[in-house]
Amino acid sequence: MVLKPLPFKESVFESVSAYDFLEHIPRFAIINNQTTFPFIHLMNEIYRVLKPGGTFYAITPCYPRDEAFVDPTHVNIITNKTHTYFTSPQYKARMYGFTGSFEINRVKRIKPSQETRPHKNFILKFFKNIYYTIRYKKKSHLLWEFIASKN
Repeated sequence: MVLKPLPFKESVFESVSAYDFLEHIPRFAIINNQTTFPFIHLMNEIYRVLKPGGTFYAITPCYPRDEAFVDPTHVNIITNKTHTYFTSPQYKARMYGFTGSFEINRVKRIKPSQETRPHKNFILKFFKNIYYTIRYKKKSHLLWEFIASKN
């Protein structure tokens, strides 16, 4: 569970990346009869360790595509609007304890490519890229690129 602080000081990273990761972080959990919000906690921690102007870059399967649901370890379904909980001007996640401040650089649907699905073997990478291009004609993933707004 992502409830402990990241083991880094504040404002130390130029960027933080999360590739096919956010969908595995629960939105909420009950611990000792208390509701906690691991996803909110993680977003607070990412903000905390980013330098002012640092970039948070994430790629995740996006609703309503099957890729968001087929993996049984996906416990957090990301939509085209999830980012509004963490970005200016709405910051809807404030009601759940989000304390960060992100500005949107880019939010867009993408299809997986060799840049987002690296493989060690070039031939395997080549054929995997063809497979993903054919299979995911529609853009199945969402890219988030946020800038940490800090004074």
